[in-house]
Amino acid sequence: MPELSSPAAVLEIGTSAPWVRKWSRHWVRGPVWDGFWILSALWLAPIVLLLAHGYSNLESSPLDLLYFGLTALFWIGHRLSSTYLAYCTEAYRPLLRAQPIRFVALPILITAGCFALFLPADSALPWTREERLIGLAIVDYACVTYHFAAQHFGALSLYRSRAERGLCIQTRRLDRFFALTVGGVLVFVADVLAGAVAYQDQWVDRWFPVWIVSAENEIRCGATLALFAVMAAVLFTELRTPQWSLPRILYVIGLAVMVGLALRPRSLFLFLVIWTSQHWMLATGLASQTPSAESTPTTGVLRRFLHRLNVRPWAVVLFLMALSLILLPIFEVEANRESGTYYGDRIFGALATQLRTSSWVPALLALGFATGFIHYLLDRSVYRMSDPQVRAAARGLVGNASSIPRRKLIRESALVLVFALFSVSSVHAQTQSSATGQQPPKAIYTPKPVYRPEWAKQGLIGKGVVLVTIDQQTGRVTGARMLQSTGNKQLDGAALEAYSQWRFQPGTGAQVKIPIEFAARPKPPSPKRIAPQPAILYPLLILVGFGVAVMVMRARRRA
Repeated sequence: MPELSSPAAVLEIGTSAPWVRKWSRHWVRGPVWDGFWILSALWLAPIVLLLAHGYSNLESSPLDLLYFGLTALFWIGHRLSSTYLAYCTEAYRPLLRAQPIRFVALPILITAGCFALFLPADSALPWTREERLIGLAIVDYACVTYHFAAQHFGALSLYRSRAERGLCIQTRRLDRFFALTVGGVLVFVADVLAGAVAYQDQWVDRWFPVWIVSAENEIRCGATLALFAVMAAVLFTELRTPQWSLPRILYVIGLAVMVGLALRPRSLFLFLVIWTSQHWMLATGLASQTPSAESTPTTGVLRRFLHRLNVRPWAVVLFLMALSLILLPIFEVEANRESGTYYGDRIFGALATQLRTSSWVPALLALGFATGFIHYLLDRSVYRMSDPQVRAAARGLVGNASSIPRRKLIRESALVLVFALFSVSSVHAQTQSSATGQQPPKAIYTPKPVYRPEWAKQGLIGKGVVLVTIDQQTGRVTGARMLQSTGNKQLDGAALEAYSQWRFQPGTGAQVKIPIEFAARPKPPSPKRIAPQPAILYPLLILVGFGVAVMVMRARRRA
């Protein structure tokens, strides 16, 4: 062990108090490692709020550059991390033979099903490719919402096990309730209020009565009160336990901070950056530690190479980062954005653009959805610690409970606590501040006008301008009228019906004029997009910086 390399380190460990040695085992790897990979919400929140300060359009702020780097380095790598553990490590090789249905048959069926849905032409199945995409995107949204909540429950369970309370049924139930309620239900409520649910107009809006629109502020306040009530109950219960865990408390606070930002009406982009980045980094960090204690293979050049990679957590992280960077333009086809910049364009330029317009799009969509669904399945399988075989395979993660010297533990714990306090205070300041000055309206939910097939047969076309009035507090449209008619009442009605459902970022303007054109297909307005220039330098700098930091840490340990 690195701490035993000098007499001073031996003396420090030997004189540590029993409570220090016991408390140090509550962390997965230590306060700093846990603070970066698992408790990342505590330092992401203040950074995100700082970068977004003073900008009305957050997607044009420095925050977008941060999210670009995090997306390029962690998005695809985290999605493939559980697949890597299942098929590229010696630790999980026995599980492939013992549980072939879970690890082999189901992934093959999922992949075949996704390709069978997307490859046939529009006329080959009862649904067009667009309808299949919408249906599968809705299913994916439901799965990913539960997947995020399940990961939070898994992190709390890991810390519960570290605190030697893994068999406590009451705490386990409370963790599950907290993760599903705060990380699942309240996040879904925030998405619905912001109009950010996948194809919300196709399913969610049909379920909710009209009065919910006018009661949005009350719903947000009620959800926020529920958030604080559940968080207070969990923290009170934790602190009453004799073996209470500081990492569990910090994780609960970090999760509450993220969801608290989601329930604020300013912009869902703030929450999106923290929510997804924390999820990606947590998955990547755990994947790097899980196979570190695997046995050495006796045969196979590739297996021996992968083993040398797997026993070095920093190498696994770098490998997943490189994989994420290279595959970004391929998997970003699945993003299906209607506006905004594709991050893959900034790195690969025209190559990424050509992928989204090529004949390979159906296959790339199938690949994207298949890897997503397989990730949800295998993530649950490789971290299913209730299975003794899984615990044996993941002993690099669950069995790594080394003691930390007292001074180092206190110093690192204090650093993490400072970040926690800074995170909570910065979020509180953001919620109390009000927008100053009139900002241009920014649409966050933009359903397209419906252009019926019979209108195309009748040759109905026209151009017009719609004046939309916006509620400054909620961002909802309170009125819409035609400033310039399209020349046809049916087309005018379709335009007014669509734009009445638009939602805007609160506090960014009271009225906006929206031009509309009906042709063979509806052409709602979209902002002019400037062809992005390759910017691979940014994620590469982050990647190089991470590698330099790893080498410096290893050099210090050797010294």
